[in-house]
Amino acid sequence: MLARRVALLVLVTGCAADPDADPSGGSSETSAGTTSGTASSATTSPGTTQPGTTAGSETSDGTTSTTDAAETGVDTSGSSSGTGEGPVGSPGCNAAQSLAEGEQTFMLDGLERRYIVRLPQNYSTDQPWPLVFALHGNGGDPGYWDGMGGDRDIRTAFADEAVILIPEAINNAWRDYDAAPETWPAGIELELNYFDTIYQTAREQLCIDESNVFSMGFSGGGSFSGVLGCRREYIRAIAVGGSVIYFDPADCVSTPAAWITIGDGELTGDREAYRDFFRDLAGCEDTSMPGTPEGCVDYDGCGADTPVTFCSHPGGHVWPTIGTEATRAFFRGFYAG
Repeated sequence: MLARRVALLVLVTGCAADPDADPSGGSSETSAGTTSGTASSATTSPGTTQPGTTAGSETSDGTTSTTDAAETGVDTSGSSSGTGEGPVGSPGCNAAQSLAEGEQTFMLDGLERRYIVRLPQNYSTDQPWPLVFALHGNGGDPGYWDGMGGDRDIRTAFADEAVILIPEAINNAWRDYDAAPETWPAGIELELNYFDTIYQTAREQLCIDESNVFSMGFSGGGSFSGVLGCRREYIRAIAVGGSVIYFDPADCVSTPAAWITIGDGELTGDREAYRDFFRDLAGCEDTSMPGTPEGCVDYDGCGADTPVTFCSHPGGHVWPTIGTEATRAFFRGFYAG
């Protein structure tokens, strides 16, 4: 049974159609109420040390970097989560200089990269803070998660409890469906190097709880959150909507906890395969009990540190109204109380 499921998943990864796309033909990231992708509200503080100057490898010809954990200093083997000890503080808890709030840009692998930093309103280095990566969908930009108000207001949801990093994909797409499928694996490696680099910068310049690093995203951003959860052990849990498998299951080295939502109007086999993969990876049964909010179920038999929750919603390919608060509650279960 497991062999048949893995074979199906590998087949899914090679599909050339764009399963992340809005079925209506438009980009869900440009719906009313989103913040402009210029991130005009973000600022860069002069003198802030930029990522890429101390980690990662930049090539002049734009080729894929072969930088690994030993070169960047990123410990991709994860941290001591689940040990019962207190939060694991990163080196940035004792840093003389902190990463500034707002937009950050740097060069990596011959490309200019950008991300936005949002700090808790009561941020200090007196305590380690959880870290949340928030990934936009394909065709979107960091403004998708950087607005205030509405269903995607993660800045308010995590205002008192977590650092948020909002990255931007190469050419605004975590997978370029207009490019040949054989180019997709190299794109994944470029993006993984990017995440390793900005995570290392956050570790060195902010006081991060290394046992509680999360990734959330919608559409292609949820799909790439799955890549991070599968390929990087520093990701403790993911929370995603409308996502499909981008990775080769054989490459997985980690098992994240997972909160997954799929709209009734977008329920396709490849999205179900994504849900079932992370459910099975966590050792869960295919049976479940009712969860919260309404429309959610918690799968039975999951590992103690890797619960998996599935939430249906009546919409199509959109981030649901329950999404942000349910994501906060799911992540909060690891670092509060």
